[in-house]
Amino acid sequence: MTIQSLFFARHHGAENAQTNTFVSASEQIIDLGGSEVLLLLQSLKTSTLNWANKTGMAVRYELAEQALSFDVFFLSDTALRIVTNDAEQLLAVLNTASESFDVDILPRPELNCLHFSGPDAGEFLSQQFSLYMGMALGDNSQHYGVQCDDCFVIASAKDAQQYYRVFALASTLADLTHSLTSARFNPQAQAA
Repeated sequence: MTIQSLFFARHHGAENAQTNTFVSASEQIIDLGGSEVLLLLQSLKTSTLNWANKTGMAVRYELAEQALSFDVFFLSDTALRIVTNDAEQLLAVLNTASESFDVDILPRPELNCLHFSGPDAGEFLSQQFSLYMGMALGDNSQHYGVQCDDCFVIASAKDAQQYYRVFALASTLADLTHSLTSARFNPQAQAA
């Protein structure tokens, strides 16, 4: 019986090693601060903004005319965090629009991004960052972000799949990559 139990434990670990993955990504963060951050975003889009007003919740924002889409995380009434794949183009739009508003725009190019997913990803995240995983994201595209020490950690759900993103300095992500590898997560090619 003991041999079967040990065999099962090893087999289970090998199976997870094939499905637990991580990859570097090119997403970037832009922070917005000021008394009129919500007004600035509303000025970019004429339709009513369906805003998440709970700290950490995100809204997917699309600007069809500029072919831009990005996630906006609500941190407070005066602070928002944007995650985007096209920081340069979005910065141009934000800088032009911000001339009429009391808003500071702070690009964060020093922060790099690491995606990871798999059946053990939630447990890894809760142990690595001492987070309580009490919030389950639904099947729709949803995002929730929280600042943990020097890292901005995002839990996302899309098409019934859960995945995580961590933004931090390169040295911090190098340590996280080592921890992921030690936890039997497999690296993948660079994400777009």
